[in-house]
Amino acid sequence: MIVEQNIKFDKVPVSIITGFLGSGKTTLLNYLTAQTNMNDIALIINEFGEVGLDNLLIESSIENTLLLENGCICCSIRGDLVDTITDLFTKVENGQIPKFNRIVIETTGLANPGPIIHSIRNERLISKKCELGNVVTLVDGMQGADQLVKYQEVKIQISQADLCLISKCDIGLTNKISDLEEDLLKINPILRIKKIKNGEVDPEFLFDTKPLNFRGVENLNQHSHKGAESFAHGAISSWSFEGSKAIDETLFNEWIKMLYTLRPFAMLRMKGIIKFKDRSQPILIQGVGSSMSKMEELNGWPSGLNQTRLILIFNGLSQRSINSSFSRWVLSE
Repeated sequence: MIVEQNIKFDKVPVSIITGFLGSGKTTLLNYLTAQTNMNDIALIINEFGEVGLDNLLIESSIENTLLLENGCICCSIRGDLVDTITDLFTKVENGQIPKFNRIVIETTGLANPGPIIHSIRNERLISKKCELGNVVTLVDGMQGADQLVKYQEVKIQISQADLCLISKCDIGLTNKISDLEEDLLKINPILRIKKIKNGEVDPEFLFDTKPLNFRGVENLNQHSHKGAESFAHGAISSWSFEGSKAIDETLFNEWIKMLYTLRPFAMLRMKGIIKFKDRSQPILIQGVGSSMSKMEELNGWPSGLNQTRLILIFNGLSQRSINSSFSRWVLSE
């Protein structure tokens, strides 16, 4: 295959697929890579042997890089994610592999997606060519409830996700899966949940980030009320706020900076639409782990609600202290 030199890349979205051991990541990836509309992706996995994709073509002279039958690229992490991603772009520019329009990263079962997200947003070699897509977490429909109790890693993965896929719904008990959904929303009230079987999910649904951004914010309607509200699941807690009064942007930014400076590793997820004074449009604000994205001005208010809706999910912090600091720093002016 001949590839033109000096290829210009638009920013490539990077989606992350995580999930605890045995949650169904391999089954999901096998299904996705068999779809005809997944032929322009670069799939980054931890070890070829761990994933065992059925349709890998082993014949490849390019180190750490394989081509799947449908034409997409598959490579392994070589110890450093930055090196792996930059190497992919270099191989495209050198004509060694086809150009791709999306990167999908599959993590290990115990991985915290936060550091990966931080690298995508803050490592210059990556951030100039890539942008964060959505974070997808798989949860075992049969064992997920027990894993939530036993393993902090599962809670971390759920708290930082945009979308949760509950797997094995064809063999799990309906009432247990319903209880599991409630537990998931206690950890991440803005989580979007979809039940699947045999890893079957439409790739366009999985990677369509814009609707997920808006739906995540709209979900705040269901889980927050006028003023503040809190949820907790063990050491992981959430605090949400809803109010129609416009907020001072400088004071709000100072409060957010204080939180992320003093306790960056306690912050797991932040999402909201903010009604600022001196701005006519709503502002979308998002953070995952210790990394925040740039504020984004929206064209209109989701659901037509002209008000601030904000949620924080954190580990080991007091809900009372979050609420108190927000009232003192932001609301009292």
